[in-house]
Amino acid sequence: MTSTPDTIDLQLSREWLITNDRGGFASGTCLGIPTRRYHGLLIAPARPPLERWTLLSAVLERVGVGGRTWETPGFEFAGAFHPRGFEQQTQFAVSNAAPLPWVRFAYSWGHLRLTKSIFLPHGSDEVAIAYRLEGPPQAPITLGVEPFTGMRDFHGLTRTFHPGYPIEPLENGTVVTFAGGPRLLIQAERGPGVWELRFETEPHWWQHFLYREEAHRGQDCQEDLFVPGWFQASGIGTIEITVRARAEFPFVKPTPPPPKAPEPVSVDRARPQAQSIEERLREAANAFVVRRRRADGSFSTTILAGYHWFGDWGRDTFIALPGLLLETERFAEAREVFATFASAQKAGLIPNKFSDYGDGCDYNSVDASLWYIHAADAYCRASGDMNAWNNLLGPVCERIVEAFIAGTDFNIRMDTDALLSCGDATTQITWMDAKYGDTVFTPRHGKPVEINALWYHALRILAERSSGTAQRRAERFGEIADHTRGSFRQLFWNNTSQYLYDVVRDGYRDPAVRPNQIFAVSLPHSPLLIEQQRAVLERVDRELFTPCGLRSLSPQDPAYRPRCEGNPFERDSAYHQGTVWGWLIGPYVEAHLRVHGFSTSEQTRMRAALGGLVDHLDQAGIGQVSEIFDGDPPHTPRGCIAQAWSVSELLRAWRLTEPG
Repeated sequence: MTSTPDTIDLQLSREWLITNDRGGFASGTCLGIPTRRYHGLLIAPARPPLERWTLLSAVLERVGVGGRTWETPGFEFAGAFHPRGFEQQTQFAVSNAAPLPWVRFAYSWGHLRLTKSIFLPHGSDEVAIAYRLEGPPQAPITLGVEPFTGMRDFHGLTRTFHPGYPIEPLENGTVVTFAGGPRLLIQAERGPGVWELRFETEPHWWQHFLYREEAHRGQDCQEDLFVPGWFQASGIGTIEITVRARAEFPFVKPTPPPPKAPEPVSVDRARPQAQSIEERLREAANAFVVRRRRADGSFSTTILAGYHWFGDWGRDTFIALPGLLLETERFAEAREVFATFASAQKAGLIPNKFSDYGDGCDYNSVDASLWYIHAADAYCRASGDMNAWNNLLGPVCERIVEAFIAGTDFNIRMDTDALLSCGDATTQITWMDAKYGDTVFTPRHGKPVEINALWYHALRILAERSSGTAQRRAERFGEIADHTRGSFRQLFWNNTSQYLYDVVRDGYRDPAVRPNQIFAVSLPHSPLLIEQQRAVLERVDRELFTPCGLRSLSPQDPAYRPRCEGNPFERDSAYHQGTVWGWLIGPYVEAHLRVHGFSTSEQTRMRAALGGLVDHLDQAGIGQVSEIFDGDPPHTPRGCIAQAWSVSELLRAWRLTEPG
């Protein structure tokens, strides 16, 4: 592998991610060099899927034959990489296929070859690293493995302290303990060809690791890591060992031991070479569907919004659910997700998110509840499960609508014109919610356009689904919907410029050209006339569409920001001011198909429009879809390397554009 600065930078921008269905994960770059605080080999949840800890941060390998020694892969320090074993890397592959996701690296030094396979079994807080070292026949060879431990909250960074973390001996390994917190058990297993395997206790620190992505994001970017010692294996010709690291959390009932990692297999046999786009997206979807531990110790299904740092967010969950779970026919898991969030419904509000720490919920969202209704209807259409509607989904949806009609928290209420009003100047409760301190970057209180498109859609759903069992209720919801539709056209339609205002409040109509208007066309029930729908699409095509999704603001707007980069304040200020959002490709495609009657020619045209995001599957997060992209070409990916609604909406759009 060549090692020019440009090549190294390119490979360091390509990241892998494997997950364990509990919120835990392992992640890194294709060169094996960590570039984020969120990179590591075992990030495990104390309270699945949240309260995640970075426990095993990295490992360093030393291979030897004939008196010579090489180290791999490497780390970045200020101005230098050390060691430079990545220069001998010959192969890389990754798979998120359940139940045993894996990533594999291969290296070569003449007649000496090392294969390193990392496995993350589902249902366990464990990582297994399987090594196969092949040397010249009958030649004595050695393999050393040095584990680096962070032992920290995965948002934080570790600094050297003395004497370091407490350690204690373990058969063929060691235990590292964070006082009052988790324990990390690290052991090695002897495989074929190994005639000696031992662990040498030698606690010490490596200092000043540099994480370049954190530096680019204007955040603390250096860390020190603790090394409890190292494993040493010796043998003749070819040797194999497996190093396992397992997390134990105090006061948490341990999970059953996971299945052992399989024997190492070749990269060529590990991943089908002709995997279809849909198969790749289905595999990507596995990363986000995880288990949430209930208070009684049982588990239910939930959806993580994105990796590396998001938890399970209500808005993201119910936007992503149709693609992740309905297009893949995972109906039982979908029902559990609905039940998980319904159990926390409060005053008609579905939680915006479950708290990262503790058992609380945040409810600062007007659209999480409306997306819940949309997803519930989509579930029933896809599964035919009317029992779920009658006993769970219908009652929850009605409580949402009735609470919104009467008025509920965050100033959410139906106004006399039957439109929804919400929030105030200090709150951000739509999906465009960027706020830094007291600075609100996209104030959208009042009557946002997509909220009222979703509101009209929700009323029509309840009118339709009540018609067979509660005719008076159905008529009431239908009458409100008719009123909403008339008011929507009157207040939101910009007749001069032929598109929809973004927000209406107190006589003010926000003329910003934003993608929120697309939902008035893409949702199954549109409040617009067909001529208005076509005009919206024309405006979106002209000013917002990119190969990676839709811009959050027209480039013609003075507030447009072409790149989402810099420190946290700078990034937040650009987050919804032109930044491209991949998930908006779904409603964009669906809107076009609806307006054109799902014609074959439009399906073909929209399939071609997905090409940019399909190509993106081999960039940034390999096999995944990023959260956001710069507004200007080349639309550099930013934010999370794997975002649930980005994957979901690309998968859904791909299936919508399937010929026939």
